This record gives sequence, C-alpha cells and structure tokens, in this order.
Amino acid sequence: VENGVARLVEGGAIAGSTLTMDRAFRFVVDAGVPVEDAVLMSSTNPARLLGMSERVGSVAVGLDADLVVLDDRFARTAVMAQGSWLDPPR
Repeated sequence: VENGVARLVEGGAIAGSTLTMDRAFRFVVDAGVPVEDAVLMSSTNPARLLGMSERVGSVAVGLDADLVVLDDRFARTAVMAQGSWLDPPR
C-alpha cells in the first residue's frame, strides 16, 4: 500500500481496496443514510445474506459477542471479538 492504494509488487496493478469498515460506515452516514440503516447494512443484512444470522449480525443472547465501538464521528475506538476486548487502535 502506497499513498492509500494497494498495488501488486509485480506490474503495479491495483490489488484491491484499502477502505476500512469504519470509514465506509462514516461515508454512508455522511451521505445521508440514517445511522440505524447503516448499522443494518453493515451487520445484520450481510449476516443474513451469508446464512450466519444465527451466530453473528446482531446483539442478542447466544450470538457471538463481536462488537465495534465507534465515537461520535464514527471512528473505531474499541473492538470485542467473541466476548473479549482487543487492544484499542493506537
């Protein structure tokens, strides 16, 4: 990744995106999508589409405790994976 662009070492072709989920979430909210809809778009709907909604995609008893905590500007401040807090971003 150089200057925000992921490229292959050989040939320099674009290799993929460097967009993170928190930036994508902030982008759609800034574009006018209500926060509640953005949450569904980034968690519940993909889990349901992938057939994983019995395990992830919502906050409910019995599901994996995978959470992302965002600040008031929707920047990631903490992450919980399967019930354990990971180190916050530095």
